[in-house]
Amino acid sequence: MVAKIKLVQSLIGGGKQLPFYLRCLASMTKHCQERISLLLHTDGTLNEKDIETISTNFGSQFVEIPDPTSARENSLDQLTGRPNCQRLRKDSLWGIEFFDPLFSKPEDSISRYIDADILFFRPFSNLFNDSVTEGGAVFLRDKQWDAYSLRPWHLAGRKKKPEIVSGITTALVCWDKQSLDWDYLEWFLGKVRFHAIPEWVLPTAQAGLANRCKAKTVLHRQIPNLYPNAKLAEETFGAHLLGSYREQWKSKIETHKKGIPTKLSPTEANFEPCKPRGAFAYTINQTKRWLNTRLNLW
Repeated sequence: MVAKIKLVQSLIGGGKQLPFYLRCLASMTKHCQERISLLLHTDGTLNEKDIETISTNFGSQFVEIPDPTSARENSLDQLTGRPNCQRLRKDSLWGIEFFDPLFSKPEDSISRYIDADILFFRPFSNLFNDSVTEGGAVFLRDKQWDAYSLRPWHLAGRKKKPEIVSGITTALVCWDKQSLDWDYLEWFLGKVRFHAIPEWVLPTAQAGLANRCKAKTVLHRQIPNLYPNAKLAEETFGAHLLGSYREQWKSKIETHKKGIPTKLSPTEANFEPCKPRGAFAYTINQTKRWLNTRLNLW
């Protein structure tokens, strides 16, 4: 029996970073032991030459690039009655990243999204196992930071307050669409006092949604976020090259790849449940982030 081809979605833009994004996506299709095709959402900056380059790299039978205007209209239609969600989709690149993969293929009960800055360098399996996602979601684990838009006191008090789980990164997100609590999402997006760091609003919202379903993360050693103090372990099969630290990691990854045997059995992705994060632990984590970013203490 021929295995079903699974659709994995991403978001890319044109410009000088396009070759890097295509390299990362190609590394995924090369090393993934499951049969996958790509749907690439865009921010409207791809030109005809960019699209031709993408087709040359992957072939039209393995990659789909939806029209950005049609995708926007479809998402806004699906979000009718949820003005805060609609506003975010209209105004934010992160709105494209979150909403469009959920609505692009209504016949698929599972949405699989990955950022185009995750590089894979050895064979892997089980990462897009839908049975793992069923009833919840799958994210990357962030062992270094709770990269959320909240202040610690937002988690205290008796009034209705946000929920979060211990550090997740939305560079990889698989959602069982039936597990999304849309009412919570609409409520959170309407509470601007919780949006102290705008670019982290949606990861924070998803951390709350994760606390309301059976959410999991990939083991952090298998796909680490490459902060300055990160480690590449024997079981690491991919890495998230965070923009702020990307350049300093590129040569280290090339050195690491040279030590990997050419013939390897695929590494099986493993998962662990998300855990709720309370105000005290969040405060400690925010202090660590302050020391990292302000004093360069890692």
